[in-house]
Amino acid sequence: MLAVGCNDGRIAVWEYMTRGIARMCTGHIHPITSLSWNRSGQKLLSSSTDWNVMMWDVASGDCSFTFRFPAPIMKAQFNPRNSKMLLVCAMKNAPLLVTLDDESCDHYPLPTDGEPEQNIIASFDRRGERVVTGSSKGKILIIDPKTREILKSFRDTSTAIKSIEFSRRGSNFIINSSDRVIRVYDIEQVCSAKDSEIEALQRLQDLVNRTQWKKCTFSGDGEFIVAGSHRQHALYIWDKSTGSLVKMLTGQKGETLLDIAVILILIQMKPK
Repeated sequence: MLAVGCNDGRIAVWEYMTRGIARMCTGHIHPITSLSWNRSGQKLLSSSTDWNVMMWDVASGDCSFTFRFPAPIMKAQFNPRNSKMLLVCAMKNAPLLVTLDDESCDHYPLPTDGEPEQNIIASFDRRGERVVTGSSKGKILIIDPKTREILKSFRDTSTAIKSIEFSRRGSNFIINSSDRVIRVYDIEQVCSAKDSEIEALQRLQDLVNRTQWKKCTFSGDGEFIVAGSHRQHALYIWDKSTGSLVKMLTGQKGETLLDIAVILILIQMKPK
């Protein structure tokens, strides 16, 4: 299934086989900012600029939990291995870990290491064992979600971190920042390296047009990186291992991209 958030707050859940809408979830009143599936695919987490995070039962389309926060929400995410742990990023606040049980709901702010709390973005790694945060000043923290202790901190840019995405396979993640560069890292190498030795595996950018990136993600097999232009309907596809641009796809003029969902594994990009 594919979940799509709308500007009016509705969530449409599409079914691949019928190519039709299987569920329509209504509850938010402002635009949807993020959607996150739990590992079983039975629950969906949504965030919105209406300051609410909602958890949905996909089979019934009913909202099982609503969480209210003190600011508009930029992102909410399930822990990939634990549906009772959530990561919430609210504007002008430190990211929060939310833990659920049968009787209570607890909130724990994550450390910022002295960085301004305005618009800090965060993401779980592939196994939910670490949280990576990025600040408006370019500082990246790797945090243990169980102890909420900082495992590693470094800075590779002085500009704002816009998004952090992990590959579904392996230990790679990408940082999209305001300096128009997409940086690829290996979280295991970062955690084991000295601060002065942390280097990006690849630095990807459009040197001709100096494009700002609206959204970046990995292909399903983790071998390619896909980025959408902020100014036009254009997709750039790089080979992760070499950093070379292998394909550029352009859409209709006048249209802009909002998000990218990579459903199929990209194949036949590498020469045999």
